[in-house]
This record gives sequence, C-alpha cells and structure tokens, in this order.
Amino acid sequence: MIDLPGRTRRVSGTRLLDLCQARGITSIVDPFMGLPLHLNTLKRHGMGVHGGDLLEWFVRAGEGLVVNDFTILRESEVAEIVEMLPGRIYPTDLFRAWEGAFFSEDQCRYLGVWYANVHGLRSDGQTGLAVVGLWHVLCHWLLKARYPDDLVDVPPSELAWHYIRETERWVVENGKRNTVRRGDFAGTLGAVQADAVYLAPPGRSGAKRIDARVWMWEAWWHGDPYLNVERLYRDTVFGGTTNDDASYDRAVGEVLHAADSAPFVIVQATLRDAARFERLMHLHRPRVEVVAPDPDELYVIGAKA
Repeated sequence: MIDLPGRTRRVSGTRLLDLCQARGITSIVDPFMGLPLHLNTLKRHGMGVHGGDLLEWFVRAGEGLVVNDFTILRESEVAEIVEMLPGRIYPTDLFRAWEGAFFSEDQCRYLGVWYANVHGLRSDGQTGLAVVGLWHVLCHWLLKARYPDDLVDVPPSELAWHYIRETERWVVENGKRNTVRRGDFAGTLGAVQADAVYLAPPGRSGAKRIDARVWMWEAWWHGDPYLNVERLYRDTVFGGTTNDDASYDRAVGEVLHAADSAPFVIVQATLRDAARFERLMHLHRPRVEVVAPDPDELYVIGAKA
C-alpha cells in the first residue's frame, strides 16, 4: 500500500484568472506547470498561456490541454485505445513489476495495452488527451486499492472509455499561440514573453516526496516501471542541494531573476512560507503585495512598477 496525499498540487485556475484580470494581465507562463488544468482554465477565458516542466507526461498533457485547439478523440478512436486491436502483439508484461504491489494482474495487462495504443496515436493533441484521461484511471485504481469500499468496481476498458471521453470538454480554441515545452525554468522563461510569470516552486527535497500518481505516470509513459524521477531533478536548481534554507532561497532567487522581464510575478505560497517568499520578492521587485483569499491559498505578487 502506498501513501496518497489528499490531493496533488492544488492550483486554482479561476483564482489565478481573478488575479490576472484585476491587474490587466492577458498572458502568463508557468515554468513548473505540472498537470496544466489551470492553464486550460485561463486559455478558456482568452488568455495566452505557456508552460514548461521536466516530466514528459505533463508536457504531453499540455499538448492536449494547452496547445491543442480543435482535436478530440472520437468514439471509434477511443475504442482503439482502451482495448486490444486484432492482429497486434502487445507488451502485456511490461508493467508486471507493479503486480501485487500496486495493481492486479489484469490492471497491469491493460497498462501495457494502453501504453502501446497511446504511443501509436497520430497526433500530439490526441496523445495528450489520452494521457490525461488514462491518468485518471490510474488515480481511480490507486484510490480503490486504498479505500476498497468507497469506489465501485468498473471494468478497465469501461473506466478508460469514460475518462478519455471526458477530456473532450477541455478542448477549446482562443485565437492565441499557446505553447508548452519540456525543460527547466530557464529554458521556458527564455523562450516566451508574457505579462506574468506564475510560480508554485517545488518544495525542498520535492523530488523525494513526489506524489505516486505523478511519478508512476511518468514511468508508464516511458514504459519503465523502475523509472526513478529523482534523477530528472538532481542537477536542477531545486535538486539535491536545497535542503537548507540558504540554498533554497538561492534557488528561488534564481527563478525570480530569470523572470525579470515579465511585468508581474505571481508566487503561490502557503501561510507558513509567505514571509519567505515576500522577503525574496522584495529583492527583485519594487512593489509587492500579498493576497490571501482563504487560509489554504496565498499569493505573493511582485510588480516592476
């Protein structure tokens, strides 16, 4: 049994939209975007949105939710994802290492089938939507294993069908060139110009505490159940050297410096870390305000003038 936090990183797209509209912000970039549902919300309201991340499945999801304007997965295409196709040989043992520890034999077999079918899709938009839909299946299974009486039993292909079809509601066109890219914050911030940079910085030793629902899906995307995502962060600014306060402050300072060209920087923080981020923001921005809509949500906003 693995520990599952009550939620993965919480980013309120509607709250972020309110903050942007109040300040006349029409475009934004998030260099640590994670699953970019918040960027999709902003896109739906006409903002230009850009994102980046080190994990490839987040970027694939962004190609479906952020970059993609029109492509959906029709019923016939969903059917070709969720079940074995006649005459095709599938890597049904690819995720056998997870059997018993995390999933059943049948679930591991389907993970191999979906891996092969998704990697055979014809467009980045379709791939991104399928990745997001199937990730919700993974979340369902992990929660079902932890709380067996709270969720109903649904056959894998039926569950996958439901979640993939749900992705259609997120596809929208807003007349902007929205982008995502795989890379660290410096590459993302250097590639695009936007009115604001949004930051939800990783915590200290964040890679060691990464949610199982996140690292397992990166492992699934790469077809490697033994994948260690810590190596992706080891040589980054938030890698293994940010356990102490001074090192972490320097890492945050590097990101704020890289965001210098943007008129606004919005940092999402907790009440515990608010003073830290406010102090660091004052080193880079002449105007700083703290907005706390509720005890669980706090934003430190820096403006150039």
